[in-house]
Amino acid sequence: MTRGRPSRRSTHRMTTRSRRTYLDKLMGGRTTTDISDFEFWKRYVIKSVKPTKADKSLDVTKIDLNEESNRAKHHTDEYDNDDLIVRRGQSFKITVSFDRKPDQKYDIVRVQFTTGRKPMENKGSLVTLTLPEIGASTTMTTDLYQWKVDKVKITDKDVSFDVTPPATSIIGKYKLFIETRLKDSDKVSRFEVEDEDIYIIFNPWCPEDDVYMKNESWKNEYVMNETGMIWAGSSRSYRGRPWIFGQFDEPCLEAAMYLLDRAELKEGARRSIVSIVRVISAQANSCDDDGVIEGRWTSDYPSDCTRPLAWNGSVRILEEFMKKGEPVRYGQCWVFSGVVTTLLRALGIPTRSVTNFASAHDTDNSMTIDSHFDEDGEPIRDMDDSVWNFHVWNESWFRRRDLPDGYDGWQAHDATPQEVSDGVMRCGPASLKAIKNGDIHLNHDVRFIFSEVNGDRVFWKVSEDGSKMEAIDIDSSSVGKCISTKAVGSSEREDLTLQYKHKEDDPEERKVVERVFKFSTRSHLKIYKQDMRMSLDIPDTLIGEDLNFSLTVKNTSNQTRTIEGRVSVMVSSYTGLSSKKIFGEFTRSTIKAKSDYTVKTHIRAMNYVFKLKPEASLVVYAYFKVGETAQVLVKKEPLTFTKPELQIKVNKEVKAKEYSDVRVFFFNPLPINLTNPDFNIEGAHVYVRAHPRLRKPIQPGKEARVDIQIWPLKRGKNRELKATFSSDQLSGVDGECTFNVV
Repeated sequence: MTRGRPSRRSTHRMTTRSRRTYLDKLMGGRTTTDISDFEFWKRYVIKSVKPTKADKSLDVTKIDLNEESNRAKHHTDEYDNDDLIVRRGQSFKITVSFDRKPDQKYDIVRVQFTTGRKPMENKGSLVTLTLPEIGASTTMTTDLYQWKVDKVKITDKDVSFDVTPPATSIIGKYKLFIETRLKDSDKVSRFEVEDEDIYIIFNPWCPEDDVYMKNESWKNEYVMNETGMIWAGSSRSYRGRPWIFGQFDEPCLEAAMYLLDRAELKEGARRSIVSIVRVISAQANSCDDDGVIEGRWTSDYPSDCTRPLAWNGSVRILEEFMKKGEPVRYGQCWVFSGVVTTLLRALGIPTRSVTNFASAHDTDNSMTIDSHFDEDGEPIRDMDDSVWNFHVWNESWFRRRDLPDGYDGWQAHDATPQEVSDGVMRCGPASLKAIKNGDIHLNHDVRFIFSEVNGDRVFWKVSEDGSKMEAIDIDSSSVGKCISTKAVGSSEREDLTLQYKHKEDDPEERKVVERVFKFSTRSHLKIYKQDMRMSLDIPDTLIGEDLNFSLTVKNTSNQTRTIEGRVSVMVSSYTGLSSKKIFGEFTRSTIKAKSDYTVKTHIRAMNYVFKLKPEASLVVYAYFKVGETAQVLVKKEPLTFTKPELQIKVNKEVKAKEYSDVRVFFFNPLPINLTNPDFNIEGAHVYVRAHPRLRKPIQPGKEARVDIQIWPLKRGKNRELKATFSSDQLSGVDGECTFNVV
């Protein structure tokens, strides 16, 4: 063998696959070369075979929304609603089964989401996403939104993938469609998920969402907690009233979505937290559009209604509203607030109920709270701005994109119908920072809430013919007291006063009030300084006991002063309106310089119990004149009695989806019969079997009880049951208990 020249044998060896392929092409598939090409093609017929290809598009056999795993991931597994509920800005998994294994060389699969009556791509209410190849992702992007689909996995005939709606998604109910077609065909097959919606709600866990809340314990309280306390009474005597929010019970989420539809809120506005809060604020009352609750502030109620003090939760109210389609009768401020907390928490918005004690209502934009007296010192009530013993509104936590930087965080809003805002009975949202700083030019309704918590109370003397008014006294600390909410993780009270206003007598507080006063209708008002001061000391009193309180007048001048005047006590409602007089006493005294004088008052129980309204509230008036200076001292203070608690007996452990017995006790503390007595019991994830009303009055000093049965819907620890008692003479008595469901 000569080097450099291959042997004859080596030229015919097939040493590599590539060489075999090359030779095969040269020979046209022949295995021998001892016949000519002509003979070969004459002898054999060669057929080309195309790769296997589907002759029709994929058919969907099943769509699995993976509700259990998705809802756990999205903190929505507590909702009683069976549909998929997800939070925007966070991915969720979908699995689709087809009639054959998808081939990404030939098949195109699209996922489509629609919401609203007329879904449109340019409005963001129609979203179409093409399923990407394995390991890739695809987005649908405009200046309004960006949806994403990724993590595609094909297992035989099943395809799973993740969908992420943007943190600016439209809040609402979506329909899901799957579209399939072949790449070389225009024919599209479309499949719908029947009888199931996908709810997209706000996401406090997502930093890009406007409702993002970093603090985990806050999220547990203001988003996830189904029970709470709403504070009531007066700034001198307050207590937490138990309330079942039940935002995860049916039909709370459905009711919230229905109200957005009912208000015809446009798609773009459904991205906006401000727009949604304003809609819920308006829709919660019945004034403009037959909303959820009809308000009533009287002492008499029809027999076929539920009195405001009888409610202890939101779920029954929303059930009745959704069933009948008309306003539920009746509610007052704490009922409106409790229902709004439920609706907004159901939508994923961190929300709490907030109580302002000594809450003012400025009817003329004077930025002062005006009370009027005739020349004899008798109140002229029909001229007054009202000061409620307490008023309950809401706060929600979110970013304010419509305001300058620095106004994010807690925003106050109010569904109780008091004044119109943009032609509709609603209020807010107003940034707490704007309220505190007196930025009354900012949206929404900062001026009104500022005057509720931080206005000066001015007392006026009106001439006999009504032609003249003289400012006789001013109280710069009589409104906006002990602003309260339930503390995080406990049933204690958290004081929010300093989030709404600076400390009383703080130079900054006076500076804010004076700056706001420039924009008022009374900016020219000048009130002289006082050298006499008056205060009331009203201790807590259990209803049915004798009432004792004292009034002290202090002379801060360097001269002796002579005073004369009257102390009066009248029956009142919590809104500050007085009616029957139960006590009056005239007093005259001389007070030395730098000294004080105290008037003590004693009222027997029998003198007030027959005149009280069911809410058990009085008002104390004090009107004194100073002989030497003509100064007038005026005080008007609410007096709220404490009430006994209901006792509730239930086993510490009860079984889910089985009836368990509950007994509720009430003791009548009054020396009078209580007529038309009724108990109302409610709990989250608990069905309460209807119980008969008590037919006989409850006699003085006697005990009444009612036996009921409850049906817990799901397991859980520390489930709460709330009960209230109401009657013609006494209402607002409540109690609560906890138990475990196993």
